[in-house]
Amino acid sequence: MPTRRRTAPVAALALLCALTALTGCTSPAETVEPPPTLEWPDALTLGADTPDPFWVVWTAVAEQSDTAVDALQPSIDELGAAGYTVEAWDPACQSGAEEQLAALTGFTDVVAVGVPFASEQEAGAFDTLFEGSVVSVTPGAYTCAS
Repeated sequence: MPTRRRTAPVAALALLCALTALTGCTSPAETVEPPPTLEWPDALTLGADTPDPFWVVWTAVAEQSDTAVDALQPSIDELGAAGYTVEAWDPACQSGAEEQLAALTGFTDVVAVGVPFASEQEAGAFDTLFEGSVVSVTPGAYTCAS
């Protein structure tokens, strides 16, 4: 009498192993740490004690003109709704920012809305949490007189 091979259970076990590997399932004994909860970082107040470097998350850029503030107002309002008090300012107050924003936008004399932060991590947390548009994130030293 011929011997019957039991291939169905072996195939089912192989399929289960393959699916577990593809889906990243873990065994009940493994514990997966939840990702840390991000919190809205505090913005810097720029002045003589501004850390070097600091990071700015730029949310809007316009060509310097009489109507520039009108063009930037929606971003100012959006940041205000998120709890940040900002106004349009000259990106030349941060080393390298004016050149980077001009290169991105093609504007020759830029004015922008940005939120300054003390660290790259804070700027990254803001960038992740903020649902509005972000033009760029720039690091640099404070260059304007207080």
